Amino acid sequence: MATTIPRKKARVKKSKIPPRDTLTEQQRKEIEEAFDILDTDGSGRIDAGDLLVALRALGFEPRKDEVKKLMSDNDKENTGTITKQQFVEIFRAKWGETDSQDLLHLAFQLYDTEGTGMLTLDDLIMVTETIGEAATREELQEMMNEAFGVRPGEQDAYEITEEQFYQIMERKTATA
Repeated sequence: MATTIPRKKARVKKSKIPPRDTLTEQQRKEIEEAFDILDTDGSGRIDAGDLLVALRALGFEPRKDEVKKLMSDNDKENTGTITKQQFVEIFRAKWGETDSQDLLHLAFQLYDTEGTGMLTLDDLIMVTETIGEAATREELQEMMNEAFGVRPGEQDAYEITEEQFYQIMERKTATA
């Protein structure tokens, strides 16, 4: 079995990826802070243009008609604006619509800073911390070894591929 040569990884700015259809308190707070930034007049409401900006900033590519529908579904008073709570609910729902495989692909890309198609144990630790999954270094190394096909007594896996990453994350979230 070939071993890979360790190399330094660039520092990654952590990006929060909410679990499917739920938000942690920290994620909710960050979404509310984003709302406050967009609410430049302090009215407690934002319009469709601000919602479009927020959606695009978080990686969604909605069409204008989709934003209009989101606004009409949430703007029951027909003011052309939405409240902070409605904004949070839109993002909670949008995350729930996102395919978990798409989220895992995005997470992998965020932490594959050198574009090698591989993640190290330290990268995997950052991913699990970011998505709010509790796992020890030893547990993650064991999962890496299993995904990589390392047998007892063999050297630990140093890096994993994107497919192996999917296996680990699906196993981790299934046991959480």
